[in-house]
Amino acid sequence: MLDQKNTLRVFTAAGIIGVCFGVVYAFWGLGILPVQKDVLVPWGNGVYGATFIGLSAAIFFVGRQAFRSGDRKMMQALFNAIASWLVIEFLFSIYYRVFFNAGVDVALLILLGYPLRRGILGAKDAK
Repeated sequence: MLDQKNTLRVFTAAGIIGVCFGVVYAFWGLGILPVQKDVLVPWGNGVYGATFIGLSAAIFFVGRQAFRSGDRKMMQALFNAIASWLVIEFLFSIYYRVFFNAGVDVALLILLGYPLRRGILGAKDAK
């Protein structure tokens, strides 16, 4: 089970891993992963990497604060933002036939969505 301490660890790890992945992506792109190389645009590496860094930093800071304060509204807003991003990215990944990334999107939605949904159900309302 995920208690508050373990949930903080999940969001801390997800944020740090995401920032690190964003840095790697910004410099080397997804060409280092098993994806279809013909859909990758080199300039997009920096833009997407920077976006991933920013999103991961938000997950790190907002996720940790939401669970520390037990703020249900903040958790719901974070869940909505993450789910929106991942569903849209999943659909584009399927469209461009980058199935590896579609799988990553599903895994991230489960990894981040599960503790958020549990937190939302068990949290108090913001003051």
